[in-house]
Amino acid sequence: MKKIIKATMVVMVLFLLGACGKATDKKDTTKSSEDLLKVTIILKEDDKEFDKKEVNVKKDESLQTVMETNYKIEMSKDFVSGIDGHLQDAKASKYWMYDVNGKQPDVGAVEYFLKDGDTVTWTLNKL
Repeated sequence: MKKIIKATMVVMVLFLLGACGKATDKKDTTKSSEDLLKVTIILKEDDKEFDKKEVNVKKDESLQTVMETNYKIEMSKDFVSGIDGHLQDAKASKYWMYDVNGKQPDVGAVEYFLKDGDTVTWTLNKL
């Protein structure tokens, strides 16, 4: 009889410990997903859209880091000069510019930090 009681107690303790571990895991997962932002990135050349992605990004990542993570980026003197093989052309006065939610920020991509729901549009056009 004592063996049955001990075995039942051990099973109950293991069950309770297992349930506590699962609750902790859920909190950690929820917390890490709360730290992610959902943004949309649109790429255009000559006013024609050629790519659009919804991406999840960390709160503390700059726009430049987000771009480097999701696209093949080429740089020239701290400015984006190419995205996925679409290169700017100084002779034709064609350069990459970006806006966020339709407004052009006063800082470069390395200094810009996104907010949840932002739409970033990169455009390669003549200036």
